[in-house]
Amino acid sequence: MSCNQDCSQGRTCDCKPSKINVQSKDTIQAHFYVSLVKSGIRIVAGLSLMLGYIWAAGVLLIAAESLGVIEEIV
Repeated sequence: MSCNQDCSQGRTCDCKPSKINVQSKDTIQAHFYVSLVKSGIRIVAGLSLMLGYIWAAGVLLIAAESLGVIEEIV
């Protein structure tokens, strides 16, 4: 709420909620490409798990998570 009224315990408030700012669609190409690479790494990690390559899958999942952090930065 954007007002100072106490709206708890069943009390009625006259104030209106503040506007929500919605971000526009991300149009940065770098973000898109990092996301594609991250998804590819996750797919390969899943295949590695299915084939029994546990260490490789673990390394790939950590790499994908690292790309997720980079994705949020770009």
